[in-house]
Amino acid sequence: MENNLFELARKRRSVRKYAPGRIDDEVINEIMKVAAAAPTSFGHKPVEYVVVRDKEVIERLGACKVRGGSQINGADTVVVVMVKTADEKAAEFWIEDGAIASAYILLAVEQYGLGACWVHIRNRMGREATSDEEIRAILGVPDGYTVLNFVAIGEKGEEKSPYELKDLPMQNIHFEKF
Repeated sequence: MENNLFELARKRRSVRKYAPGRIDDEVINEIMKVAAAAPTSFGHKPVEYVVVRDKEVIERLGACKVRGGSQINGADTVVVVMVKTADEKAAEFWIEDGAIASAYILLAVEQYGLGACWVHIRNRMGREATSDEEIRAILGVPDGYTVLNFVAIGEKGEEKSPYELKDLPMQNIHFEKF
């Protein structure tokens, strides 16, 4: 049985090294259309994004996370994924909503043969405040939003083999009961 989504998912691996090169704006727009199509709890659509392509700003954003933020350096594009947590209806499921949208971005990036990496921001510290506060200040994000993560995107500067079925924890899948 043909399973195109599985083929895409098994090829998708975290890429932390990027080759120089500019991704076409049209490709970024197509990736973001996929993100906007991600489902959210009760259809509230509280997830918002800032697409950053300026290298200087990308480096400043990476510095907002004391450990692990520099892995966005070298990426052509960084998508900052945030959720409008001031909305009480959306606030309960904000992490799930942002995570689903981010997963959609990761798969969309792979579809175009590009590399991507999720960089966790929630509950992380920056240099002088929380990572969330520092990022929102740089990007001019108003109060009422919380940054969940970055998705760094670029031409692959490293190749990783796709997962094989033997590599997957199929034993973790249970039917009817544990």
